[in-house]
Amino acid sequence: MKRLPVRVFLPIVAGLLFAVLCFAASRENQILDVAGWTHSGWEEPVDIGTPADVLLLTFNLPALICLLPFLPLTYWIESDLVLRTAWGLAAVVQWFLIGRYFGIRQRTLPVCGMGHGLLLRKLVFATAMTAGALTLGCGLFNAAQGHYALWAMVMNGGFIVWGLIFVIASLRWRSSWARDDSISLHLS
Repeated sequence: MKRLPVRVFLPIVAGLLFAVLCFAASRENQILDVAGWTHSGWEEPVDIGTPADVLLLTFNLPALICLLPFLPLTYWIESDLVLRTAWGLAAVVQWFLIGRYFGIRQRTLPVCGMGHGLLLRKLVFATAMTAGALTLGCGLFNAAQGHYALWAMVMNGGFIVWGLIFVIASLRWRSSWARDDSISLHLS
């Protein structure tokens, strides 16, 4: 029996997990009144959402970041189902790209040549670095504030991990440009 490729397996699992967590979040909202954490300067507790919402955010934060340019559309779209569906589709694409990356690293997929210009590379690098730095900074800032609820620590940990992944992957990708340019210079 042939193994299922990672680029196929991860999106299927991510889609199923997203659907289950969305269902659990809707059920928890109807059953539980989950309060988040409190801070000495605040008068009321801050609601961070249900544990299922926190897990959704932790696993699929890059997908949500990629949807930020579409934020103005949320003023006209009032359906939570439509917004969750868009986030779910972005999460499936996110995990497909992560699976494709692992497939290329395991040499089960061919490496596609980057024929894009330097301007596009710089734009993608700057966007990924900015998103990673902001995500990492947000996670570190919230962790430094001293919220010790379990789900708050999970959410902050997710922000920190994804921020580090964005920054490190961007820097590694940037360092590969020099190798690509030196290879192309030797060929000409």
